[in-house]
Amino acid sequence: MKKLSVCILLMVFIVSGCTTRMYDSNMELGKSQLKEENYLEAHEAFELAYEDDPTAEAKELMELSGLLYDGMKKYEEQDVEGAQVFFEEAAAYKAKFEEGKLMVQKATEMLVKTEEADVEPVEEETDLEETTDDQTGEESEAIPESEVEDKPAVETETPKEAQEEEKAAKEEPAEEGPVEEEKDQDQAFTKAKAEQLVKDYVDAENNPHLQIQYDHDDEKGDYIFQVFEVVNDSNEGGHTATYGWYGVNKQKKEVYEVM
Repeated sequence: MKKLSVCILLMVFIVSGCTTRMYDSNMELGKSQLKEENYLEAHEAFELAYEDDPTAEAKELMELSGLLYDGMKKYEEQDVEGAQVFFEEAAAYKAKFEEGKLMVQKATEMLVKTEEADVEPVEEETDLEETTDDQTGEESEAIPESEVEDKPAVETETPKEAQEEEKAAKEEPAEEGPVEEEKDQDQAFTKAKAEQLVKDYVDAENNPHLQIQYDHDDEKGDYIFQVFEVVNDSNEGGHTATYGWYGVNKQKKEVYEVM
């Protein structure tokens, strides 16, 4: 019975000694990684130490190194807002151990950097706006001068001949109008209508023996008609006798005697 108790005590001492050695080894490894700012490796070492012996120091260093690692990762990924969450939590940590206080200080420094990173784009945009405003101001000051210098060139761009041609082009349709109307009137005023005017003029209705025949258009473009009658000779059979020659003006639609 005494031998069994002694064996159990020896096993406890052996296990305790191994645990202490593993804890110390992982704590030393974690602290050395902190100096190199390898927060992931430090966190893993402190986590193993905490599993061997859940001391307050191992817990503090494990938690802070984990927060710093997550914050640094977000910062490298340019996720500033995500990084701020972890740095704020680490900066507010109530550290009691030396390494823990150093990590809180580091988290505070990184928090300031992330806040500056948020402000920098705004300042750059402000600078850009000021530069744009300055350039706009300079350009706006130069505009009146360029306008004054360009005005004579604008006034002299259209030559006098071009203006006259443009004026003539505008007048051409007006000149062509009457000509086209005259052509339409000529076409509308047919020989038949002109012949009817001649019939009315010589009172052919009351003089049925008179006959009217178109002869030609004269040099003025008027219709020329011959008015004649057929004279019957008992011996010779008959012949025509001209009653008169008449012209009809196409524009005025007037009948006149041709001498």
